[in-house]
Amino acid sequence: MSEAAAIFDHVATFDPASDFEAFLRQVPAKWVVYELADEAGRPIQLLCVKNLRYSLRHRLGSNEMIGPTRRVNYREIVRRVRWRRVDSAFEADVVYLEAARELFPQTYQGMVGFRPAWFLHVNPDANFPRYVKTTDLSSRSGILIGPLEDKHSAGTFVEEIEDWFDLCRYWNILVESPNAKACAYKEMGKCPAPCDGTISLENYRRLLDLSVWTLTHPDEAVRQHKQRMANAAADLRFEIAGKIKKYVEQLSQIGKGPLRHVRPLKEFNFLSLQRGPREGTAKVFLITPGRVEEIAGLINEPLRPSELLRVAFTLAAERSASGVDPAGAERVGVVAQHLFSARQSHGVFLPLESVDERAISKAYRDLLKQKQQVEVIESEGVMKELQSL
Repeated sequence: MSEAAAIFDHVATFDPASDFEAFLRQVPAKWVVYELADEAGRPIQLLCVKNLRYSLRHRLGSNEMIGPTRRVNYREIVRRVRWRRVDSAFEADVVYLEAARELFPQTYQGMVGFRPAWFLHVNPDANFPRYVKTTDLSSRSGILIGPLEDKHSAGTFVEEIEDWFDLCRYWNILVESPNAKACAYKEMGKCPAPCDGTISLENYRRLLDLSVWTLTHPDEAVRQHKQRMANAAADLRFEIAGKIKKYVEQLSQIGKGPLRHVRPLKEFNFLSLQRGPREGTAKVFLITPGRVEEIAGLINEPLRPSELLRVAFTLAAERSASGVDPAGAERVGVVAQHLFSARQSHGVFLPLESVDERAISKAYRDLLKQKQQVEVIESEGVMKELQSL
């Protein structure tokens, strides 16, 4: 079975000489991702629409030329329609991406409109270690931390980390260590200057290790520094206590605002509850690094969320990987886009590391409170479109 056949679970054959209304009755007036193909099975167009029946009536119901250039008579060339029902914007984006990659492998990337996920990468054991922003999630050395909302947020986070831990700001100088001339940050006491040998590169790497530990264990780091602050205040060292307080305020940004989803890539694990096909129903998706898969359907609030958790944790353990391929990075990008979405209809995302039975029940109730997607009756409701013609 081809990948596309696995994506689309319904198919209808189109014969322009046959009863068109009977053909339309085979397809739902529902939200779908669908493909139009010719007699040889070659993809002509991939769409995400809110009303498949209306869309096919519009595209196949007459000899009218339609499409971006109004030169395509779909009725003359389309012979097969394949589709998959979707019930949420998140599910639609995931299915559309998979179908676009399979059907239009050479051109889809510049046309699907999904943003990449931005992470920071650092390898403290590198010859000259540093934090860099990246969308390449395939690295098997060091650690990837994210996602950040966009390229600018990633760059800003790098600068903040350099300030918090007094790291080298000029990598082009660091690579000349230990024979470089130190920059002004050394004079300001804001860099230990591994570039001129003031500290060894080995000690500088350990400073990078500390920064990585802090970014990946921010709550514990804040707890420890608050204890240091309390001890300093008790010893009447108020100036030191004030500096520690400012540092705690800086570290406390992790997990909030633009940094609210920051975590190691290997911990990019979520349960997401999205709208189901009928009012009061939901679909449960397991998100792991580079994967998105539907694992359950709910017809009402789960009575045994422990069973759902058992399935999720078991699958997540099986899916653990040390690297993410380019296709997986695109999936992470789609998830990140929804994590940062301000819309009130994007579903509920629960970090797997902290989810419990109560959280699942609450997530189901929160989902039902979100704004329901409006059914499109009198138009096809095109959301995304790719075509080969």
